[in-house]
Amino acid sequence: METIRMSEKVLPAFRNFWRACDKFLRKVCKGGRNSSKSSHISIRIIYELMKKPVNALVIRKVYNTVETSVYEQLKWAIEYLGVGAHWKTKESPYELTYLPRGNKILFRGGDDTLKIKSIKTSKFPITIVWIEEATEFKTEEEVDAITDSVLRAELPGGLQYSIFLSYNPPKRKQHWLNKKYETQFLPANTYVHHSTYLDNPYLSETAKQEAEEVKKKNLKKYEWNWLGKPTGAGIVPFENLVFRRITDEEVKGFDNIRQGIDWGYAADPFCFLRLHYDKTRRILYFIDEIYEIKLSNREAADKIKARKYQADMITADSAEPKSVNEVRGYGVRIKGAKKGPGSVEFGEKWLDDLEEIVIDPERTPNAAKEFEAIDYQVDADGNIKNKLDDKDNHGIDGTRYALEDDMRPGWGW
Repeated sequence: METIRMSEKVLPAFRNFWRACDKFLRKVCKGGRNSSKSSHISIRIIYELMKKPVNALVIRKVYNTVETSVYEQLKWAIEYLGVGAHWKTKESPYELTYLPRGNKILFRGGDDTLKIKSIKTSKFPITIVWIEEATEFKTEEEVDAITDSVLRAELPGGLQYSIFLSYNPPKRKQHWLNKKYETQFLPANTYVHHSTYLDNPYLSETAKQEAEEVKKKNLKKYEWNWLGKPTGAGIVPFENLVFRRITDEEVKGFDNIRQGIDWGYAADPFCFLRLHYDKTRRILYFIDEIYEIKLSNREAADKIKARKYQADMITADSAEPKSVNEVRGYGVRIKGAKKGPGSVEFGEKWLDDLEEIVIDPERTPNAAKEFEAIDYQVDADGNIKNKLDDKDNHGIDGTRYALEDDMRPGWGW
C-alpha cells in the first residue's frame, strides 16, 4: 500500500473515531447533515481494503438508492485519497475492486436479506459491513439480521470484523436507534461518534447560511437537522435529570424515604423503586430498584424483605387491589395509590418541576434508561399531547406513586 498521510486526510473532529476503528467492533457515526460522517466511514473502508486482504459489504435499505449515495461516496473517497489508479469500478452489479490484490467492496439492499445471506466470497472474507442511513430500518432486528449473516465465521489470524452504522438521529426519542445509541449504557464493543456541520471546514458558505437561517426561524428544527439532536416532540421531558454516582455515604444520610410499585404482567416488568426526597432543596434521589419480568407477588415481597425495605411505606398502583392485599399479607407495608383526576399529567409535571432528579445508573439502571428515553405523546397531526408516552415507563409510573402524598396538595385535595 502506498504511503498516505492519513493525519492530513482525517478532520480533527474525527481523529478519535479513526483511533477507535481498531478497538471496537461496532462504530456508530451519527449527527446532523453535512457533518462528513459518511465521508470518514468511506475513507476508512478504502484504507482498510488497501491495507488488508478483506472484502467489504455496503448496505442501503433499498438497493436502487446505492448508486447515488454509498457507491458515489466511496468513489469520492478513492479520489480524495489520490489512489484512483489502483481501483476498478463496476456498475452491474455495483462493485469497487482494489486491483493490486483483487479484494472488493460489494453493495446490496437491506430489503432482501436472503441475497445478503447468500453472498459467498471465496478468496477474501467479508469482514467490514457499513449500513448507511440506518434510520431506514424500522427495527433493530432488521439490522441484526444483516450483521449476523456476516459475523458467522472465524477469521484468519490478524483479521477482525468491523461494523459501521451512519445516520441522522430520528426526532423521536423512542426510536430504536436513539434508545440504543443516545444513552450512557453503550455495549463495551461499541463506539459512538457525534458530529455536526460545525466540524466540517469544507462546508460551503451557502450551506452555513442555510443553517443559520433555520436557526433563526426554528431553533428545534435547527437542532434536529443541523446538530443531529433527537429533539422529540419539541419539548424535552425532565431537563432536570442528573446522572451521577450516588455514594454509600450519601445514602446513609437519606432519611425521607419514598417507595413505589408498578405491577408487571405478561411481558411488562414488575418495578419497585426506593427513593429519597429532599423537600428543602426539591431534589429526588434514586436509591434502589427491583425490575423483573414475571415476578410473582410472593417473590416480590421476599425481595423487598431481603433488602429490609418492608417497614417503609410503599405506594403501589391501585389498579390491582388483590396484589396490594397479597403483598401486605406477606408482612410488607403497602397501600394503593389514590390517583385522582389528572394525576398522571400532574405527576409528570411535578417531577419535571423539581430542581434535580438524581439517578445513579449503577444503582437503578432501568429507571435511568426510562427517564433518559421518554418522550411526549403526539397526535396524528404531530401535535404535542400533554402526556408522556405510555410505554417503557414503569419506573416513571412507580416514581409517581411513591411521591403521591407529596404531590397531592397540588391536585387541590
